[in-house]
Amino acid sequence: MSRKNPRFSVLIPSFNHGEYLEAAVRSVFDRDGEAVEVLILDDGSTDSTPELLKRLEELPAVRTMRQENAGAHETLNRLLLEARGEYCAILNSDDLFLPGHLRKLAAELERTPGAIIAASWIRIVDEAGREIGLKRAWKDLPPWPRSTKGPTLEDLGDPTLALLQSNWVSTTSNMLFRREEILERNLRFLPLRYCHDWDFLLQAAHFGAVALVEEALIAYRVHASNTIAEGGEESEGRALMRWEILWTLARHASTILKRHPIVEDLRPRLLRSLADFGRGDLLFELLSLRGASMEAPASYDALLEPGHPLRRRALEILG
Repeated sequence: MSRKNPRFSVLIPSFNHGEYLEAAVRSVFDRDGEAVEVLILDDGSTDSTPELLKRLEELPAVRTMRQENAGAHETLNRLLLEARGEYCAILNSDDLFLPGHLRKLAAELERTPGAIIAASWIRIVDEAGREIGLKRAWKDLPPWPRSTKGPTLEDLGDPTLALLQSNWVSTTSNMLFRREEILERNLRFLPLRYCHDWDFLLQAAHFGAVALVEEALIAYRVHASNTIAEGGEESEGRALMRWEILWTLARHASTILKRHPIVEDLRPRLLRSLADFGRGDLLFELLSLRGASMEAPASYDALLEPGHPLRRRALEILG
């Protein structure tokens, strides 16, 4: 690998996706001809991934690393520190970049005033890579039904405000940002099982806008071992996913609203937009504990500790 810093660093957190990893890596080098480094950090895989990494290491511009299992958030944070590129893009080891991904997202990031992250529409594919749907940001495939009627944040057409209604970016594979800007802001992934990507996006939205390319530039693969499937209606992870959603919304809502031009009915729209899963009392308790300061107090972030009494109570009532 050249000593000169590449334009792009593609960060691939890997865990037990041996059957998909090589296709993910090869999708990075598809057609663009950009100066790219690919960093793969395996988080203690127990499948065929370790042997595959030995082969992938032989590809130009690919560097592989391994660690004991530490979780997705720690893997991503380490990759951010290892990267050398001007821009960073994350690619989960079971997803694919589509042609033009890096070039088009970087162009949109630079073209959009005040943008800190760029994302795109998403092609949904099955285990074999066959297309089964198209997610056009917040315009379709909503993650949960709305419990109230009336104008919402998504209706304003602002990608950043729409993030308070749902994680329309949907996956860490759908993010491109300037490496130095993220490090200077001390943004990092937190220990969230289901919402670490959404929390990271909303952290970034404290400082800038989210730019959107209205074209599918990634393929998100749906398969039996997707992490998000653990949070389905009949799953044991449902309560934890709902807790993380409420915690994340309360952590960021007031700060992001302060950044935006005054919209006459912005706060009523916010209240109609926030998911509460029928537990508005819990959401408002979290909003009260979070307060209105620009940064979340340490006491609020401590709610993520597994033994915290409020967290335990929340998991009981959200189950």
